[in-house]
Amino acid sequence: MKAIIMAGGEGTRLRPLTCNIPKPMMPIMDKPVMEYAVELLKRNGITEIGVTLQYLPDEITGYFGDGKDFGVNMRYFIEETPLGTAGSVKNAEAFLDDTFIVISGDALTDIDLSKAIAYHKKKQSIATLVLKEVPVPLEFGVVVTDNNGKVTGFLEKPSWSEVFSDKVNTGIYILEPEIFNYFEKEQKFDFSNDLFPILLHDKRPMFGYVAEGYWCDIGNIEQYIRCHFDILKSLVKVNIKGEKYKDGIWVGQNCEISPNAKISTPVYIGAGSKVYDGAQIGPYTILGKNNIISSNATIKRSVIFDNCYVGDNAQVRGAVLCKKVQLESKVSVFEEAAIGDDTLIREKALVKPGIKIWPNKVIEASTVVKENVIWGGKFSKSLFGKKGISGEVNVDITPEFVSRLGSAYGSILKPDSKVAIACSDNGAAQMFKYSIATGLLSMGVEVLDLKRMPRALTRQSSMFFGAQAGIHVSIDSDDAEKVDIVFMDQNGLDIDKSVERKIENSFIREDFRRVKTDTFKQITHIYNGLEYYTRQLINELGVHKIRSQKYKVVICIKNPMLLNIARDLFQELKVNVKIYDEFNDILGLKKEVIETNANLGIRIDDECEQGILIDEKGNVIKDDLFDAINALVMLKSTNIKTLVVPVTASSTMEQIAEMCGCKFIRTKTSQKAIVDTYLKNENNVTRRELVMSYLMSLDTISVCMLTLNLMAASNLPLSSILTQIPRYHIAKKEVRCPWNMKGKVMRNLIEENNSNSVDLIEGVKLNFDGGWALVLPDAEEPLCRVYAESKDSEELKRLTDDLLNRIEIITEENSI
Repeated sequence: MKAIIMAGGEGTRLRPLTCNIPKPMMPIMDKPVMEYAVELLKRNGITEIGVTLQYLPDEITGYFGDGKDFGVNMRYFIEETPLGTAGSVKNAEAFLDDTFIVISGDALTDIDLSKAIAYHKKKQSIATLVLKEVPVPLEFGVVVTDNNGKVTGFLEKPSWSEVFSDKVNTGIYILEPEIFNYFEKEQKFDFSNDLFPILLHDKRPMFGYVAEGYWCDIGNIEQYIRCHFDILKSLVKVNIKGEKYKDGIWVGQNCEISPNAKISTPVYIGAGSKVYDGAQIGPYTILGKNNIISSNATIKRSVIFDNCYVGDNAQVRGAVLCKKVQLESKVSVFEEAAIGDDTLIREKALVKPGIKIWPNKVIEASTVVKENVIWGGKFSKSLFGKKGISGEVNVDITPEFVSRLGSAYGSILKPDSKVAIACSDNGAAQMFKYSIATGLLSMGVEVLDLKRMPRALTRQSSMFFGAQAGIHVSIDSDDAEKVDIVFMDQNGLDIDKSVERKIENSFIREDFRRVKTDTFKQITHIYNGLEYYTRQLINELGVHKIRSQKYKVVICIKNPMLLNIARDLFQELKVNVKIYDEFNDILGLKKEVIETNANLGIRIDDECEQGILIDEKGNVIKDDLFDAINALVMLKSTNIKTLVVPVTASSTMEQIAEMCGCKFIRTKTSQKAIVDTYLKNENNVTRRELVMSYLMSLDTISVCMLTLNLMAASNLPLSSILTQIPRYHIAKKEVRCPWNMKGKVMRNLIEENNSNSVDLIEGVKLNFDGGWALVLPDAEEPLCRVYAESKDSEELKRLTDDLLNRIEIITEENSI
């Protein structure tokens, strides 16, 4: 059998480590990671090896040559331009004349390939994917298989809500040559994204082999360091280059280690290295070749490449030093820092945790390096959470941090773009808004300052004024030390996950374009944004009908700016308004509505995104029932003939769509997914009208005004409108689920379900007679959210309890 090693990767997430070498040449215990792949193939009797190359190919061909020194025969196939994983292997089609194996040149593994090959032949598969169960599959391609091992689905780098399995693609494939019939030479084509979905669609025999053994994809610096530790822990079966000096200590040839040095196991010291008196090495330290560790220097849990110098009393903790790095005396380098090739750090300088320094830099004496130097690396956690970017004022979120965020967003937009910015009615929010403006302006982007405006209104104003993007800054009304920054696209919607990643990558790498002074744009101040908003909303209403009803409403709004907007609107509509001040007292608001014979009670949160209605009889309308009213109002007040709802929405929504003679569709929970689905299915209104209608459904003031409008148009009180809406019993629960169990939980729910059908739109949804249950892994906490619905309250309890118990059993079984 022949093999192909894919070795064209640049390793951008590993920079600055990979600035001067391709990813497959990254050293692990003084050997390139690709050498371990060659040794694994040879150990499994495979010696005819082709290698696909693209980035810095001479580094690889110069090291391995024809393969004779490694006991194999090697041929090289170089891409002039990136062709994707399958496209690069297509270059070797003439070489691959029988069943062959594809393996990554930048992953460390000791998987028994012979067993995988035997499985492939037994199943008579056209393509067998070698899979590995991993605790947290977010950075990998997830593969779903049935009980027979047949592949039934794929998902590349899922969010937690999309995790349907803990089986991930290792990038090791056993393939038949006929796969080349599915695409042309020089065609950009990928195994996971292109070929395998086609084979799945054509129902070709494709199987997943779940392998035992060790596998680590060296995708980032954290994983790169960890695989060294795993070798030292004997978790992976590989040949270590060097002699075992004593238990837990491996030493290369011609090393000089002072008897007065302290070596704490486990450690690896490469050939030609010198360790002087008083130096402390280990535990979990890996030194490459020809390093000098001076007197009283201390190194722990770190990886140091070749030809580095660590001066007297210097300390390195949990960091990576590339080739020819020099640390002068008393330098300190801390956790997850990465120092590029040929960098000099002068005495007493301090490199803070997580800092990345690109190659060929000089850090002056006594400098405290708090920011990446020129280029960045990996941050320890995602910037984005459920509410955009959140953190403590001047702790997590500082003006400098926010300015870089503005630059990061501006850098991925076109230079002539306009970005609308707004903030809540707070001084700290205003400070951060203008810090963002500075970053945007530095990228040559024009800034539209909408002044102070709630988030829901900012969405509409951003689109109204033709901005290509929007940003809103708010201080949490319940916690004055917390700030939320929400990024919006040209439609006023939250940016999707792919754009979040682009911003994060730009922010971390500081990969910002430079703009000359003659191309700088300006801040355009928009002082009448709220007037445009109120006028646009009034134009949507039947003003004369509302005025003729002489309505009376009780409103409870804590945000003074929102309160003024609501007052102005009601004044124009000739609606009598009474203010209720106790924001958290819903019962008091209900009582006020009844006692004053009001037609409607309204409570609106500070950002105008959540609301509660109370009808004239005191019925409280919130959560799913509020969403139902919202949907009914939208369909009755527009020409839209489709109702799109998130997968978590109540079946009430389906009944509302049927009442209105509209098509009903469920989709993912993101705003963009909902609007994209509308645009694909709706031909009755223009794109702008559709998007604006959806934005109004996110704006509680608009929803309340349109509800009043519906009441006037139908000449019905809200309680009568409510009787038209069918009700279901709904449960929403949380169950603790460790991060490393989420994939396994989702897989078990799919494989062992007894439902009528399973939907994998987002999370795992189990459909039963008269009800359904949905499990969504949370993206930020170690828990799963369970949504369930049924026409019968007892059946709902049974459904919910059963699902919660199943999740608890799965997590407990795997924690023993």
